[in-house]
Amino acid sequence: MRARLQAVAVIVALVATSAGCGDDDPPPPASTGAPAPATTPSTPAFDPPTRFRPTGIALGQARPGDVLLRGTTAFVAGDAGTTVLDAGTGRRLSVLTPKQTPITRDPAAAGHRPVLIDPSGRPTVVVPYAVEIPASGTVASRQAVELLVIDATDGRLTTTVTVDAKPAEGDFSLVAADPVRVVGGRGTAVVLGIGKQVTVVVDVSTGNTLWRDDEFTASALLGDTVVGLTAPDTRYRRSVTGLALLDGAERWSALSVADAELAAAGPSFVVAVGRQNDGRRFYALVKKDGTLANRTTGEYRVGLRCSYDEAAVTVCALGNSEPLFALDSTSGDDLWQLPATGRRAPRMTAAWHGAVYGTVNGAAVVLDARTGLDRSVSPGVAPVAVTAYGGLAADPSDGDTVVFHPAAG
Repeated sequence: MRARLQAVAVIVALVATSAGCGDDDPPPPASTGAPAPATTPSTPAFDPPTRFRPTGIALGQARPGDVLLRGTTAFVAGDAGTTVLDAGTGRRLSVLTPKQTPITRDPAAAGHRPVLIDPSGRPTVVVPYAVEIPASGTVASRQAVELLVIDATDGRLTTTVTVDAKPAEGDFSLVAADPVRVVGGRGTAVVLGIGKQVTVVVDVSTGNTLWRDDEFTASALLGDTVVGLTAPDTRYRRSVTGLALLDGAERWSALSVADAELAAAGPSFVVAVGRQNDGRRFYALVKKDGTLANRTTGEYRVGLRCSYDEAAVTVCALGNSEPLFALDSTSGDDLWQLPATGRRAPRMTAAWHGAVYGTVNGAAVVLDARTGLDRSVSPGVAPVAVTAYGGLAADPSDGDTVVFHPAAG
C-alpha cells in the first residue's frame, strides 16, 4: 500500500490560482544582488544554430546538466545558489540562494537542474535544492527540499517554497546522496522526485503539498498525468503507472516488468525499456492514457535518456549513446538510428528545433534531427543547452565552468 498524503482542500485553491493571480498576492521576497531585465539580444539569431563562436563568455560554475538557457538569459544553478545572467554580456541579473543551508556533502551526486514552467502565462523557472533545517528546541535537525521560484523574464526571485515532511512521514534523509529533481509542472503544480522513489507534488503559489507518495518514482508529466514506476515488488518488478496530478489517484497501470527505465520524451509519450518474463529486453512507448505503442524486443541496453527538441522530434540514447535513435514526437514513428553502415553514433549533448548536438570521439558534430544526417562537422562546441542566440557548454579546460558561445551560423 502506497503511503500518500493528500490535501484535498488545497486542490480547490490550486485550480483558482491556476486561473490567474489576484491583487492580494504577496510581494516577492528580496534577493541577493540587484536584478535587472535582460538586454535585448544583439547577437544574430539562427534557428537552429549549427555553428558557434569558439571563444565564449564564462558564466560561472555548475554541472553541465544544471543550467537552463532562455533566449539570452542563463540560469546557472550551483551547489550554493543560482545565478541568473545575461549570457550575451555575462552581466549578472541576480544571485539567488535558498533560505536554509544547501546540502553539499556529496556534490557529485547532487543536482539542481532548472526547469521552465508556465503558470497562468507567466514563464517561471523552478530550481530544487536539498537543504538542512536546523534543530529547534526538542525538534531535531532534518532534511527538506527548497525550491527557488524565479521570474523567467527578469531573473527576480518570486518566492521560495520549502517542502518539509511531517514527523510521522519521515524526513527526506535520502536526498543527501541522490538528486532532487523537478520532473515537470502544469499551472502552479510542480512534480518533484526526491531520492530514489519519493514523489511529491507541490503548489508553488501557496507552498502547500498536494500529495506525497513514498513508493513511486515520477519520470514524466503528460498533460495532467504523472507517469512513473512503482516500488519493486518481491520479484523486483515495477509497474508503469499513471497518477492524477492534483490528488495522486491512480489512473492506470500499463505493465509490470523488471529492470524498467522510463524517460520523458515530449508531450505525447514516455519511452520505456525493460525485461520481459521471458528474459528478453523490450522497448515501448507509453502514452498519456496508459496504452502501449511500438513495443518490440531487442538488445536494448540500460541507461536510457531522451531529449525532446521542443519542435517535432525526440532523440534517445541507450548506454553510451549506442544506439542513438530519433522518433516523431507526436506519432512515435521511428525516424533513424545510429550506428548504421559506415556511420558512427555521436554522444548526444542536446537537441533543439530540428538539430541534434553531440560529439564523436571528442569532436563536436550537429545532426539533422529529422534525417539523422550530418548538418555540421565543425560546429565549434557541443552545447548542453541551446537557443537561437547560442549555446551553453562546459569549459574544456575546467569542466566545472559553464561558457556561453554565441551562435555563428
